Amino acid sequence: MKKLIPFVSLCFIALSISSVKFARASTDAPHVVISGEVWMLDETGAKLFLLPDTYYARINNIDEQYYYIHFNGINGRVTRDIVSTTGYHTLAKGTTLTMGIRHEYNEFESIYLKKTPSVIAENVISIPTNESFTFIGEYPTAKEGVWYYIKYNQYYGYIKSTRTDIEKMTYEVFVPEISAVMAPDEEETSEGSEKKKAALEGNALKIVIIIGLSVPAILIILLLFKPGRKRKYYED
Repeated sequence: MKKLIPFVSLCFIALSISSVKFARASTDAPHVVISGEVWMLDETGAKLFLLPDTYYARINNIDEQYYYIHFNGINGRVTRDIVSTTGYHTLAKGTTLTMGIRHEYNEFESIYLKKTPSVIAENVISIPTNESFTFIGEYPTAKEGVWYYIKYNQYYGYIKSTRTDIEKMTYEVFVPEISAVMAPDEEETSEGSEKKKAALEGNALKIVIIIGLSVPAILIILLLFKPGRKRKYYED
């Protein structure tokens, strides 16, 4: 039993520290800030769809050229030098939307989902005209107008916007919660100072909690492993 106590104590310390780190990570999740024309790219660097202006996309990874992001259920990447980043404490809003085939096409049995945004592109699957699917993003083209990147069951591909019941997508301007992001000019204001002070106090509290949980556990370990006084035995 005594051998188990040090092990349990160490586990308790590790869980305490990791829980604090997890809490910090969830409140400072890094996101890219989409401004202007920003494309979500696939693993080969090909364009998947246009990300909506003013929205945020969570960063999963990073290298010298790209931010690897997640948006509307899709993993992809964006070029680093065309976006800015921020910490954000909640799940940033997405733009997925359920839609269907435009009623004018109901005389057909199905509409083809395309692999790329072109009428001559390879077909992925045919979508029955009475079925619904999920909008993920837009792909505007110069010659063939706007295509939608969509998900139908487990399949992904493109369909012309004019063949859907929502021909023109409109996005609300995404406004993050005020407490989520600190504007650059806030740092010199009293409000910015108060936010910094609150953040520092929060970090100090976390440190106090860790120390408070760790010290008793360390003392228990030291007491258990404290060497006892050696006895000398003499022969008569």
